[in-house]
Amino acid sequence: MLRIDALITPERLRVYPILLLIAGAAGLLAGSLARVMDPGNQGAFLPDYLAHWTGGRLLLDGADNLYDPAVQSDLQGRQLGDEVPLAWFVSLPVVAALYAPLALIPYNLSGVLWFCLNAALLWWCFLSLRFLAPRLVQHRWKTLLLCALAAPPTFEALGSGQDSAFVLAVWLVGVRLFAHGCPGWAGAVLGLGFTKPQLVLVVPLVLLAVRSFKALAAFTLTVGAIAAASVALVGVAGIRQWSAALASPLYMAEVQEGQAWKMTGLPSLLQSLLPAEWGQAAAPVLTLISLPIGAAVLLAVLARHGKSADTTTVLIATLATSLAFSPHLATYDAVLFIPVAVFLLDRRPGPGLRVAILMAFVLMWLVAPLHAAAGTAPWLSALDAPWSALPLAMIWVTSLRALASRGPAGLR
Repeated sequence: MLRIDALITPERLRVYPILLLIAGAAGLLAGSLARVMDPGNQGAFLPDYLAHWTGGRLLLDGADNLYDPAVQSDLQGRQLGDEVPLAWFVSLPVVAALYAPLALIPYNLSGVLWFCLNAALLWWCFLSLRFLAPRLVQHRWKTLLLCALAAPPTFEALGSGQDSAFVLAVWLVGVRLFAHGCPGWAGAVLGLGFTKPQLVLVVPLVLLAVRSFKALAAFTLTVGAIAAASVALVGVAGIRQWSAALASPLYMAEVQEGQAWKMTGLPSLLQSLLPAEWGQAAAPVLTLISLPIGAAVLLAVLARHGKSADTTTVLIATLATSLAFSPHLATYDAVLFIPVAVFLLDRRPGPGLRVAILMAFVLMWLVAPLHAAAGTAPWLSALDAPWSALPLAMIWVTSLRALASRGPAGLR
């Protein structure tokens, strides 16, 4: 490990990210143009954004079957051609309402607008990382910013059209509000992350454990407002359709199993290493138990060391736990590991952490090539596993060690 760490020099951290940034930007541009010109063969431009645009458009049209894949496929076919693969909208109904204004214009034009908004929000998020690393900002800020821009999740979030930047902003603003002594506002902001529930479900348990009742109440009110708005939009029947879609065999087959190679969480790694017949049975079980297991470990550490942990450390460990044990954490959502890595590099720098970050960086860049190689022969199938989950789990362990170390007063 020390030998690998010795290779992580300031010069390499400047040169290689620049090369990756140039290559990634060129690939993103070429891929986007190909998708716009030939969506039937290349897939839709910003394929994940297509799902959100579809939800918004169906809500505007008053569709009763918001989560019906046949209804969604018909709409997408009329926009982009019948050959375009289905981008299935399975988010909360309130998310469809948020995208409804962008669904008022034709898809490709809407996609360009969303790309610009998404890129601007990501840039703001990266600039906001300064408060997490006051020591590194003085000497390594430009290098950190360059590495964040060149990270695989950054390109994946932009190229897929995902809303990971919004959840990243929610966490950064929430952590900063807590650090500035505004627990009520912090809890309310973190509650907005319920638009992607798996990324904030651990938060209320931590707020309860550390007795931050004002933040917990605000978080609960925000989540309640999101739930109420969803019911108001589609009714109880629509909520049942949403739940049925997430529990359906199609979702398990197409998303939890079919996209396991694109995931970065520990549950996905375990599922991908199981025999096919076991993996199908394990998918719903892992979905139910993974976050509770991670939360139990975090709460155990909090129970022993929480009184001496500062606000930011507690929330960073909470974020790392939410990510490492998420049953659905694709590469684009791994962009939320960037603030965790930046904070830990400032607080607990060491060879193990630096090597873990490097390995996660490299493995996520190799996801597509390894997936292609795995398809050439059965004996190479292990290459298709999301191995980046292992170094990301090491980063999570480091966050728990930071939590266990002495620090200023905890959450209020």
